[in-house]
Amino acid sequence: MTFGLEQFLLVFGRISGLFLSAPIYASRQIPAQVKVLLALTLAAMMSPTVSAPYKTAIDSTGMFMLALLVEMVTGYAIGLVAYLVFAGIQLAGQLIDMQMGFGIVNVVDPQSGTQLPLIGSFNYLLALLIYLGMNGHHWLLMAIHQSYQFIPVMGPNFGAGFTHYLMQLGAQMFVIALKVAAPIVAAIFIADIALGFMARTVPQMNVFLIGIPLKILAGFIMLLVFLPVYIWLLQVLFSDFFSCLDRVIILLTG
Repeated sequence: MTFGLEQFLLVFGRISGLFLSAPIYASRQIPAQVKVLLALTLAAMMSPTVSAPYKTAIDSTGMFMLALLVEMVTGYAIGLVAYLVFAGIQLAGQLIDMQMGFGIVNVVDPQSGTQLPLIGSFNYLLALLIYLGMNGHHWLLMAIHQSYQFIPVMGPNFGAGFTHYLMQLGAQMFVIALKVAAPIVAAIFIADIALGFMARTVPQMNVFLIGIPLKILAGFIMLLVFLPVYIWLLQVLFSDFFSCLDRVIILLTG
């Protein structure tokens, strides 16, 4: 079905939802005017190549506004999958920083505008580079384009299956954090045990004075040692993310 300006506006709505949640596209470093212009450009390029049937007839202005809102929510749901992966990586960085003693050392994340711990910011930026290297931002645009083959206008199913899967992804976020942070947290835990033995055997030693730099040193050494493993793990996570995109689109199809 071809519907000209109406199709362009509805495609713009779905892309706008992606720009509200997806990494890179939702970055606060990008001015809002640039985001709108980019979304309009993508919608102009995409709308002639998609053909989505209506599940419900749009015969009034109110129905069109409702359809536009539904399209924005659909795009937001697709971009949310990528955001949950990065949220797990940020949480892993917070766990590492708390163990290393960097819990109060925060830097401003340029993507979200929020404060992140030091190692958490490093993990996030490294994950962002790998995400761009694997063309994750292109996969999101492809998911938006291909979603019109399965999800008609006014036809996404935000039912129990979709919400349950989002809850599973939210739980998976904590699993990702534990996988990423486990080696460094375990090494610092062993260092804490060693300091405890030292405090019992040599009471004259100021364990607190020695423990803080020792835990920081152990954390940095483990971070350097496990950096290749960390990069491999991120590549695996983003490969799984591409599969999750297909799953979300299928669930939204109903």
